[in-house]
Amino acid sequence: MSIPVWRCAALAVCGLLILRSPSNVAGQAPDRNRSPIPADLPRFTLREIVTGSNDTLNRIPGGWLQAAMAEKPESLALAGYHKVAALSGVGPLDLKALGSDRFHHVMGLYRREELTRAARRTLSAIRATIPGRVTGARFDRLFRPAGEWVVDLHDAALAWARSRASGVTWESTRPALAAAHWLDSKDSTVEGVPRALYGLTVLAATDSAAFSKVSSDLWRADSISAAAVQLLLAGYTQSQKWYADALQFLLSEPWVADGAQGRSPADYVRDDWRRMTGGAETVTPLPEIRARLFGYPQAVPRYGIPSALFQHLVVAHNHSARSWLTRHGEGRLLRVIRSLPPGDTSLVLLQAGSESIRLTTVPRQSRESLNGFLEPNDVIAIDPGYLPLLALGTVVHEWQHLHFRHKQLAAFARSLPAEPPALVELPGIEPHLAEGFAEWSSDRILAPLHARWPLLALGEMEKRAALARGSAADQHSVGYALVRALEVALGNPARTTQLLLQNAEHPARIATRPELRRAWRVHHGARDRVLTVPSRRILVPEVTFTVEDGFPDIISSRIVVPVSRKAPR
Repeated sequence: MSIPVWRCAALAVCGLLILRSPSNVAGQAPDRNRSPIPADLPRFTLREIVTGSNDTLNRIPGGWLQAAMAEKPESLALAGYHKVAALSGVGPLDLKALGSDRFHHVMGLYRREELTRAARRTLSAIRATIPGRVTGARFDRLFRPAGEWVVDLHDAALAWARSRASGVTWESTRPALAAAHWLDSKDSTVEGVPRALYGLTVLAATDSAAFSKVSSDLWRADSISAAAVQLLLAGYTQSQKWYADALQFLLSEPWVADGAQGRSPADYVRDDWRRMTGGAETVTPLPEIRARLFGYPQAVPRYGIPSALFQHLVVAHNHSARSWLTRHGEGRLLRVIRSLPPGDTSLVLLQAGSESIRLTTVPRQSRESLNGFLEPNDVIAIDPGYLPLLALGTVVHEWQHLHFRHKQLAAFARSLPAEPPALVELPGIEPHLAEGFAEWSSDRILAPLHARWPLLALGEMEKRAALARGSAADQHSVGYALVRALEVALGNPARTTQLLLQNAEHPARIATRPELRRAWRVHHGARDRVLTVPSRRILVPEVTFTVEDGFPDIISSRIVVPVSRKAPR
């Protein structure tokens, strides 16, 4: 549904008052039946936010693209994957399996014996070199709590179930799973049962009605076997915390021997960013690792916002509000904002000139977007089925997204005028640049760890090999090739990072720089690649509210109609 500005008020979408001119900023008329607002309640305004783009065409400059493709990234990705697999003691997947079985492979649900054997070897090698008794003891509690290696969610679930019933095994569940058609009765592989139980765990989290029916089928088929299934499913649920703790340990604890000292992968990340920014900037705080069942090896960053931008987005109107912020902090107020009404669930578009902008709210956008919106803190949500040793590279990759966005938004906040504008238009990030930077920087940061423990690189290398053989427009593989080509041309990772940050929304501008025109002159005249992308422009109306006992109460809402804009080509 698309509505012109003059009709928005009649629809009363989300109880908003639509303003016809950016200069007319009067709020919604107060409800005469409403009780007076206590003067001492903290009163805040979240300014109107516009973000995203209506430009459905994305252009990659031809010269830059040809320089990237000249290195044959598909062949390099496949060769790199085969090398890492051989060094890890894991046979590489063939081309067919890369397309069909990669997800199950990195989750320990395809060729499980081989992968878990390599994981145990790697964990043993890491344990042998951990400096410091305290770090070693923490490692043991997570990965070898009772003298047996626990390498992934499936091991952890079985260990938890056996702590309640020592006789339970994977085989205990076969009769019920087969009778309920969740396991082929002829499937004798070691990963067959864990695959079925993981699938049921995902089903329970995403479709309770369907899971209830399956549960009934299990009990009717074989009550003893069904009891084992239920116990192991409880183990999968309980072990998701183990998974988050294991990944947090691998990211933040000083288990990497470096001379007499121990360092964490997070230390490598911080050191790299200090080098990239000349030692002048601090790194985004360590993100929270949160297990989330996607059903496949997925990880996504959920973005918090830098304090400098928060101060432009939120107005504290009275002394009570300022005191509340001092006591509770910015993150707590962002959580309060999540308690605001989510608004109309139907699609509502604001027509501003030639642009259509989707109206939404903070709680709705946070729920609907995988990346969240104005999150209280940085989070990396990751499927707990992804083998932790393989997922470490993925977590560092997602942290690069978080840090890059923080740096971009902090610079944007510094550019805003001292007098806050009526609405704030947040900058975007071109997706090929975003993914390419995260691939390139995480590779460089973790290179010393990959040289010592090659298995840590397997998950990301397997992903890149598969994606490079897929769509010619894939953001990860094409983006990685573009950023590598830029680094080769500039000969300086720090300069590469700075240019990407400065041109994150419109990276095509990078190719117009004289030094890059010279570097890529052999590709002069190459045709640009133009890709179709979905429109994602959204508007979050301004809302003024009070806070009492940690809950918000809306005073007024309004929309300032933004000026239509077109992205530069």
